[in-house]
Amino acid sequence: MTESDEHTQKILDAVFDENISEILAEMESSPKKCGFLSEKFNISANDLDEKLSFLIENDFVGKTGSDSDVEYSVDSEKLAKLMETAHDFENVDAGLAKMDGYLN
Repeated sequence: MTESDEHTQKILDAVFDENISEILAEMESSPKKCGFLSEKFNISANDLDEKLSFLIENDFVGKTGSDSDVEYSVDSEKLAKLMETAHDFENVDAGLAKMDGYLN
C-alpha cells in the first residue's frame, strides 16, 4: 500500500467512524453551528472540534467563525470524489486478490 493509499484509507476510516459519520450526515444539507451539533450529539465544543480536526485539516470539513460562533460544513463534492476513489481502489484490490488466487 502506498503512502497515498494509506492516507486515503485514514480519511475513509475517519469518515466512516460511527460518531463522525452521524455528524457529517447532519451537516450534509447545510452548515451547522457548533452549539447545535454539540447539543444534538451531546459532546463538548472541544470534543466536536477534535473529532472533526483530521477532516478539517484535509479540507473535507470546513470551519468558519471563532469562539462561540464556529460553524462547520461538509465539502460534499470532495467527499463524493473520495467515495469514488475508494470504490475504484476496492475493485483494483479485489482484482489483484483474484489474480493472485489464479497464480497460486
